[in-house]
Amino acid sequence: MNAGDGAGRSDIDAHDYVVGLPIRAVVTELTELLGATTVAVIGGVKETRAVQQWMIDRDPQRPHTLRFALQIALMLGGRDDHEFARAWFHAPNPRLGDRIPMIALRDLPLEDVQHQFLAAARAFAMRGEQATG
Repeated sequence: MNAGDGAGRSDIDAHDYVVGLPIRAVVTELTELLGATTVAVIGGVKETRAVQQWMIDRDPQRPHTLRFALQIALMLGGRDDHEFARAWFHAPNPRLGDRIPMIALRDLPLEDVQHQFLAAARAFAMRGEQATG
């Protein structure tokens, strides 16, 4: 599956793709998918200016969290379905104890939430496939 496909990637395809990207490309693609404000929240900063700097010449403080967020976003909707991924990151999720994913990624250690997030993203992506398939 190519990055430009409208459908989401499998968790393995998304992982393999994201791991191979330089962090600046991760931030750029994540910003294209979710918007700079959401990326700033996930990255734990208050200003989108920091996100812009991450794309140019500054390393983010939480690169693993940003990589993981891109993996999830690609699983959910691919690059052509931004709204699907944005909705998932912004809405309270009953599979995550009604947490809002972007806030949970900001506030909680990645290792404490990644398994639950992957399961919730898989379930959400499957619902989207059933609705369109």
